Amino acid sequence: MSIFKYFTKEAHALELIKKGVLMMQPLSHFRGREADGVRGDPLDGILTYAPENGLVMNMEDGRVLTLEGGSFNSSVSHNDIFVYCASNQLSTELAKMFGAFCVEIPDPEVLVRRLKQRAHPTSQLDYERVVSGKVEYREHTKEPGADWALPERLVLIKPEGFAWQDEFRIAVGKRNTMSVENVGLTIQTGPVDSVFQQVPAPIFLRVGKLTDIVTLHRF
Repeated sequence: MSIFKYFTKEAHALELIKKGVLMMQPLSHFRGREADGVRGDPLDGILTYAPENGLVMNMEDGRVLTLEGGSFNSSVSHNDIFVYCASNQLSTELAKMFGAFCVEIPDPEVLVRRLKQRAHPTSQLDYERVVSGKVEYREHTKEPGADWALPERLVLIKPEGFAWQDEFRIAVGKRNTMSVENVGLTIQTGPVDSVFQQVPAPIFLRVGKLTDIVTLHRF
């Protein structure tokens, strides 16, 4: 299954091809700013459950309350998870939005395996727990199941309104960031508050040259 990485500059595409340079942005980058005129998602990394008939809560004293317009929200540590975004599509429309130079990667698991090979006891990033896969675009009315407690799932879930992106992601977090239940939980009424904080700088990871396995498309 090929994935496609778009670039506005050919030099950046060649850095990926010839050196295997991956520029990975913190998840907060996609929450708090827009890139290349494409609408960002201020709730990226937040799983929201908002039933149409209200949020039902079972209280410790046995009462059952229904919070109309309420939502249950689970959020990852957005400054401690770094994401590499690509598309599942090769198209002129996406090239117009994301850049005229597109690198086709026929097997994204190559990148994942090479990132995992960077694992070392002194590494700041937990390369043993690299996450990858297609993004799931989910309605807020869908029950979260166990996903609310799993940061590795939350980084691959976005609101249904972004389904047009058809995105593929590779993510790596700082140590313990992907641990079960390492999430922030809130219950609230009304729209979920957007989180805008100072965004850390991207990181640049090298996975070795990809010349023999990728293809460069120009639009």
